[in-house]
Amino acid sequence: MESYYPNKAMMSPINSLKTEGIKRLFVALISTFAMLASQTACTASSLPPYEAEYTTKMRGLRINSDRKFIEIGENTYRLSWKAKALWMRISEWSDFEIVDDQIRPISYHYTRKGLGSDRPIHIEFDWENMQAKGSKGDKEYTFTLDSNSLDRLSFQVQMQLDLINDKTLKEFNYRIANYNGMRDYRFEFEKNESVDTRIGTFDTLVFKRDKKDSTIRLWMSPKQFYLPVKVQQTGDDANTVVIRGWKSEKEHDETLPSINKSNLIESDDNNTRANEEF
Repeated sequence: MESYYPNKAMMSPINSLKTEGIKRLFVALISTFAMLASQTACTASSLPPYEAEYTTKMRGLRINSDRKFIEIGENTYRLSWKAKALWMRISEWSDFEIVDDQIRPISYHYTRKGLGSDRPIHIEFDWENMQAKGSKGDKEYTFTLDSNSLDRLSFQVQMQLDLINDKTLKEFNYRIANYNGMRDYRFEFEKNESVDTRIGTFDTLVFKRDKKDSTIRLWMSPKQFYLPVKVQQTGDDANTVVIRGWKSEKEHDETLPSINKSNLIESDDNNTRANEEF
């Protein structure tokens, strides 16, 4: 996942804190949180509205993230999430339509505070002219859309809907609109695994995306409409995020065959066992 966040943003020192190290850690973890933000957005007929909470803790710094799905119009939805730690704040949201189980983004937005050069990102989708207008701070870009273009949040909704329609899928390829052009995202099925969290044990499908210097894995729970109950990023900025709260009108009545329960991942109020490895 391409990062929007600089590793060396400058700001005033905070007493008794290694500011740059904490900011770098926050940026790395937020990059992982972003993978969670839209996994439960949905159409009214297939998925319910929801609220979910995730948390992680590394090197004494706890980061909490809240995400919410709401309907903003006929067949039009907003997926939003907010993350915070100390003085740092990040917000991200995507508005989109769902037509015949295909996501059609309307707009994507990203803002942050307390991380140096806080340049907001916005993308507006012009489907009539098949163009997107993106911006990062004062810089503006215009580029051509593909018919199935998605954004950094809505592609995960599409992945979820695709799995609901066909749970045997093993590979996903999506075209993602960034603020300055298009990107290719590819996820592959890796294994079935049971994951133990604060709110219960979940049988999950594990999908991974290999990047140049890291790998991102999603543990997606069919019972929660393929919500990721755990996300892990390996590499220099390795981190793990685990679900801590989930509220919805109903659960998806679906189970997985042949779950491998030999590698349970446990979590508690203070940390996750997986986090202790990093």
